[in-house]
Amino acid sequence: MGPELEGKVEAWLEIDQNEDTKAELLRLVADGQCEYADQILSKRMEFGTAGLRARMGPGYSCMNDVTIIQTSQAFAKYILSTQSEFTKNGVVIGYDARHNSQRFAQLAATAMILNGIKVHLFSSITPTPFVPYCVLRYKAVAGIMVTASHNPKDDNGYKVYWSNGAQIISPHDKNIAASILANLPISPAAWDTSITSGDMRTDPYNEIMEHYYIDLKKYCTNEAGNGEGSAKITYTPMHGVGQKFMVQSFKTFGLKPFISVAEQCEPDPNFSTVTFPNPEEGKSSLDLAMKTAEKAESSVIIANDPDADRLACAERQSDGSWTVFTGNQLGAIFGNIAYSNFKSSDPDTPNSNIYMIASTVSSKILHSMAKVEGFNFEETLTGFKWMGNAAISRISEGYKCLFAFEESIGYMYGNNVFDKDGISAGAVLGELIVKCYKEGTTLGHYLEEVYKQYGYHLSMNSYYLCYEPPVVRAMFDKIRAGGYPTHCGEYKISKIRDLTTGYDNNYEDNKARLPVDPSCQMITFTFENGCVATLRTSGTEPKIKYYTELIGEPGVSVDRESFSSTLSNIVNSMVSELLQPEINNLTLKPE
Repeated sequence: MGPELEGKVEAWLEIDQNEDTKAELLRLVADGQCEYADQILSKRMEFGTAGLRARMGPGYSCMNDVTIIQTSQAFAKYILSTQSEFTKNGVVIGYDARHNSQRFAQLAATAMILNGIKVHLFSSITPTPFVPYCVLRYKAVAGIMVTASHNPKDDNGYKVYWSNGAQIISPHDKNIAASILANLPISPAAWDTSITSGDMRTDPYNEIMEHYYIDLKKYCTNEAGNGEGSAKITYTPMHGVGQKFMVQSFKTFGLKPFISVAEQCEPDPNFSTVTFPNPEEGKSSLDLAMKTAEKAESSVIIANDPDADRLACAERQSDGSWTVFTGNQLGAIFGNIAYSNFKSSDPDTPNSNIYMIASTVSSKILHSMAKVEGFNFEETLTGFKWMGNAAISRISEGYKCLFAFEESIGYMYGNNVFDKDGISAGAVLGELIVKCYKEGTTLGHYLEEVYKQYGYHLSMNSYYLCYEPPVVRAMFDKIRAGGYPTHCGEYKISKIRDLTTGYDNNYEDNKARLPVDPSCQMITFTFENGCVATLRTSGTEPKIKYYTELIGEPGVSVDRESFSSTLSNIVNSMVSELLQPEINNLTLKPE
């Protein structure tokens, strides 16, 4: 270990009072992992899209007591500088069941209290959507959720909400990042979490448990008959927090109790039965749920991710196989439920006063519905921070915002929570499942009826892994070099939007209308045959994602085999010509 690294290690050991992370840093050095030790002590985590999310461990680039305290005291200073008149309403703080989540939440609460800000600190694990719900109910100045969502077990995160109940957007994220750098020194008092037992802390758990479900019940349309359905539903919380909360959502809707996946229903921060604790990964993550369902002769599986803000669903086919619905397919189902239920309950509201929202990488099915039905559709950047804030803006203008979704199995049904909410989505979908099976049909058939009315939408989405940012930048720079591509294989590209550079030839001035972010790579290609394809990097994971969709005309049947073949050809051409996985050493999404 050289003198420069030795100085960094000594500086860390002086500031860190957590014996576990101090010991881990010393082990890294003793084991000769000096390059890694220097890396985590030299570079600070970026406060960005989802607040913070990283591996737990020592160092400024990891999630640990030091970085949580520094972030929280800086956030408190920023709150005091911008919303001092509202700080009496306090900050809501929740946490999931991951390693260190409760500890990080207590440290965050301590930092707020030391800065004179009251905290509403949940006394037990909670789904992520309960925090933004609580922010609205308490008119809180902000919210913090300690979670890494569906990331691997070694990760954790720090998700931030503003006083409007939505995730923060610019300039708050940049200003908080600047505040962190301006407020690095840690007071000895910051380590004493006993202060969270005093008068400056309340526990919102019981009240939010009561009122969340009172508000959820407003979405129920058929409570009296829901228990009579013949559908057997299997549920897994994927070792996360969801079990208790989904049980209550089913009770609220009068649904029969679901069949639990015994091995996964208790919180387990090691996620011991799954390689990836993410139901979006499909059959690989739902294997135990499928075995449980087959044994119980259950036809449908629903699943939350570990912090219960996402929802997945699979349905058993007549031949015994399972179909896992994509996020786009579920978005079509939820969009139709939202529109149908709203028109039944409020037929006098003109469609011109209705909005639905989806991110730019998601299916255009809501746009297709909007064109047929005459309501408004808005497209936002990727992430519920954009969709939640867009919904709030439209509501403030007097519109009704019924639904928003993203293809990564995130759904915001109604206005109780301005973020994705897997608990409310589970209840709403459960009610539809019961209705379908009571009528002798299936969820798959319901989806087909949606496509029959609004046009067939076929998506093919996946991702490649790349752990070398310079390779990723070079790959996207090559796509732009010498002008953007005009073809992909035999398929002609008609329009290009680049939200990294701000170029968009959908408009005469070639300037993008959606926000531009030079730090993230995102290019969308529109083909002459109507296919829309987007390449983008993930803000929280080492992924290069691609999203493609081919769209049919409303009321017109299509040759599914030909449709699929065309889209497959476009995807293959895009991968081989633009991503070039062999040249760029990219690893395909694990099966």
